[in-house]
Amino acid sequence: MGKAKISEWLWRFLAAVMLFAVGWTMWIYAQLNPPALITAAAFEAAAKAKADPKQSTRGVIAPAVVPELPKENPKEPPVNAEKLKFSESLSTPEKK
Repeated sequence: MGKAKISEWLWRFLAAVMLFAVGWTMWIYAQLNPPALITAAAFEAAAKAKADPKQSTRGVIAPAVVPELPKENPKEPPVNAEKLKFSESLSTPEKK
């Protein structure tokens, strides 16, 4: 009797997982293929925005101004590049 109950719940669990998978697949399909009504309205709004001379395509937010660094005093790199190179042969490290 106990084995039959486990088997029954296993099949119920599998049915629920399959329903979830089918629902998820339908959700992804709906997200990738929006209804034509929405896309037509979006294209119409974009065409109206392009036709309106008061609208700017530049946007409201301007990029930040980056100050120029002085060219006479270049900064030293924070890491010594010579220490990062691979050695030509295997040897024991030198002790200081």
